[in-house]
Amino acid sequence: MSTQQQDLFGDNATIQQNPLTDRRVGFIGKFKNRAALVKKVKEFGASEKSKDGLTRDTQILVMGTEIKQEALNRLLCYEHDGWKPLKISEAELQEIFKGHYAGYETTPEPIKQVSIDTSYYNWNPPVVSDEEGEDAGVRCSSPLVYGEENPIYGMEIYVPNRPNTDMGVIRQIIGNFGGYANAEYFDDTNVIMLGEETLDKLKQGIKDDVITQIETQYNNSSTKMFNIQFTSEPDFIAWVKKRLEKFPDESTMALVEKLTK
Repeated sequence: MSTQQQDLFGDNATIQQNPLTDRRVGFIGKFKNRAALVKKVKEFGASEKSKDGLTRDTQILVMGTEIKQEALNRLLCYEHDGWKPLKISEAELQEIFKGHYAGYETTPEPIKQVSIDTSYYNWNPPVVSDEEGEDAGVRCSSPLVYGEENPIYGMEIYVPNRPNTDMGVIRQIIGNFGGYANAEYFDDTNVIMLGEETLDKLKQGIKDDVITQIETQYNNSSTKMFNIQFTSEPDFIAWVKKRLEKFPDESTMALVEKLTK
């Protein structure tokens, strides 16, 4: 037995797996001796990629004190995209060093797992500066904001079918404003326009087939960012009506009347 194994597990130690084995460990915030902690997690079998900071594939994130807002913003963006490391304190890391492993298990490989709730619909992204390195250009998806400008121009927009509704009408309205309305969700979709019923259910914590299908397709894709903007059909139509007051268009007005009558 090597001296290293004795140091880690005691004189009667045997080679064993622990929550850090082959996992990528990151550190954010202040620690008494960060370098020593990074060294020790590697001695416990953590990936050689373990280091100070945070990346998308960080599996265990040790959170110190006085964490900079930039680091918290980066973490929020990654979690929004489905990359959710196990967050532990330095005290909990010390418990792992002592052999207390229960509750600190993670998957062998990072798993992207988005679970959509109303926070995605009301998403207000934090500011994250671009950085050099393997995660250069970190950014968060932006919310769709209706205003003087036309936010849907050139956008690929998923407009799910609704029972007993002529969806061609609303898709034509979207087309009149330069958007590309689709009846299916694709990996290159920019905007998801939720129907009122889907949104009401989501506010109650209920996911219908529209939401679960989006989750499944994104989680099974190779896309690393959930760069999707959400809107609702009622919000879109309200914006269209206001815009028509300023810029009248008979064909679009006729479509709106047909949709809302």
